[in-house]
Amino acid sequence: MPLPTINDVQAVDPVLTNMLVAYMQSETRFVASRVFPEVPVEKDSGTYYIVTKKYFMSDTMLPRAPGDDFVRSGFGVSTTTYTTLQHALATPIADEVRANSQLPMELESLAIEWLGLKNLIKKERAFATGFMATGTWETDDDNSTTDWDDFSNGDPVADIKTAIRTISNSTGYKANTLVCGAIVDDALTNHPDILDRIKYVQVASAGNVTNAMADVFGLESYLPAIASYNSADEGQSFTAAAIIDDDALVTYVKPGSLGMFSITAGKTFTWLPGGGTGIVDTVREDTKDADLVKMKAQWDQKAVATDLGYFFADVV
Repeated sequence: MPLPTINDVQAVDPVLTNMLVAYMQSETRFVASRVFPEVPVEKDSGTYYIVTKKYFMSDTMLPRAPGDDFVRSGFGVSTTTYTTLQHALATPIADEVRANSQLPMELESLAIEWLGLKNLIKKERAFATGFMATGTWETDDDNSTTDWDDFSNGDPVADIKTAIRTISNSTGYKANTLVCGAIVDDALTNHPDILDRIKYVQVASAGNVTNAMADVFGLESYLPAIASYNSADEGQSFTAAAIIDDDALVTYVKPGSLGMFSITAGKTFTWLPGGGTGIVDTVREDTKDADLVKMKAQWDQKAVATDLGYFFADVV
């Protein structure tokens, strides 16, 4: 990976001290840290219990006469594991580069912003691979007739209501969140059926439509994922790609803090000694006359209740 040289940070002409062109995507473009709750763990890997659903959903109480024995029943549990993985990156700042820099911000600040963005991209891509894919959730819908950019035949409201009902019947929980890619968001916010539902209560501006989307579907959260990244290998020309594209996920996310008996579709297990959600540090490398700005994070994004998710693949 190329590093800034002395010439890179020193300009020939006068330098503007109040302007810097930097492609720092806003955190609001990313959804990985906003969907499933983070759970700090004491060990980098471990086991947790799952109470077997069928024992909670069955009807087993029977009539009892006075003085008779009580019918006895019970519930079962199973176990599964999590394993956090550390992700890390560092960038050096040579003393000569620092001394010659005319950048309108400190090199450390720029390095920290850059590393933070790398961390967001890594987590978002892991979220896309682990959660926005067929085979993860109990229900996958990849039927082309559900395409939501077909404004004549597509019916996203009915499809999402089906997903909410399916999750509710299977689990006893009402789905409350929709996550989708930017191209899906474009289709939904321009769909005539959706615009028709809000036109009598507010102006159908882009902002109003987005804000009303959760209410249209009967959900609490609507989270378009619009972050992008360079999908080309290093050394090749830049290729822009959406991290989450033409897919959508209807799911149940536990609001607020998680308790012992709470449930949510997914969790992000974070291990603080390995970096947790992200730790930045600067160390001195005397043998190289440079400072090393480094970042590490250690987590495991895991679907812990797959029946609380309903996935729409290639929905536009």
